[in-house]
Amino acid sequence: MALPPAPAPAPSYGHLTSTEAIAGFIFVKIPVGRRHDEADPLHRREDTIDQMLRAQGLGLVVGWGDSLGERRPDGQRPAAYIRIDINATDVQATRSALRALLPTLGAPAGTEIHYTLAGHSLQDIARETGWQLEQAMQPLQNRPHP
Repeated sequence: MALPPAPAPAPSYGHLTSTEAIAGFIFVKIPVGRRHDEADPLHRREDTIDQMLRAQGLGLVVGWGDSLGERRPDGQRPAAYIRIDINATDVQATRSALRALLPTLGAPAGTEIHYTLAGHSLQDIARETGWQLEQAMQPLQNRPHP
């Protein structure tokens, strides 16, 4: 009697299996200074964050980019913040590691870590006096009602 075929390996997302990757999604929102005409050093930080997450087995960076701010009178919309998307294996441990790492990378007050706990969208916010944890998300302004 032949043995049944071995199950296919779980899909891999970087060094994470699909089971690990779906444990939680986090995104970091880092404000950009007023002058964005120079190369922004924050774009080098995604690699540092990714390396830390992988080294600690906490997840990996899956995307990043600039988000546009309000339109200026000249019609331009400069970047308002940088967003870094993370697949986390442990949301709580990843939040803690990010709160320790981000200030060392020069992330300013106003930096936010967005995540979901028990079905609630929450954020940790860096303030001049330290991190405010598990803050409820504020409703979006100027959003059309359904």
